[in-house]
Amino acid sequence: MRRGRVAVVGAGAVASALVLTSCLTQAAGPPVVDARRQALRSEATADAAPAGAAMRPAPTRGEEARATEVLLAHPRLGAMVRRSYAAAAGRPLTSPAELRVHSLIFRRHGCEAHRCLQLFVRFPDGRWLDVGRVIADLTTGELRVLNW
Repeated sequence: MRRGRVAVVGAGAVASALVLTSCLTQAAGPPVVDARRQALRSEATADAAPAGAAMRPAPTRGEEARATEVLLAHPRLGAMVRRSYAAAAGRPLTSPAELRVHSLIFRRHGCEAHRCLQLFVRFPDGRWLDVGRVIADLTTGELRVLNW
């Protein structure tokens, strides 16, 4: 039998969490899930047992928009994105919403405790901008560029 425990936490000083304890067996039939409400005093991510990996929700559209703003606000990288967009679209970038941005949660290199997104930017002509090494730290509002 395998047991897992996951806490889903919302924003705010006192968040309500739904704690799920699931018991999955090899026997036939659906998995059994026990759900309880529990008040948490901090905004934290709970470890999932037995794997021990922290569970983080997927990035929201609002977080992707904020990460795009952080990228465009960077003096060097923002200018590079604007130049590349103008070359691909034939017109200047007027709003962050014009970029097609996809993102993944990034959890390494100082982002273990922060909310960080790895961005993937697509231009109107279908080309992808190579910014895979650029990480937007939404907690601090800064960009991190990975060395590899």
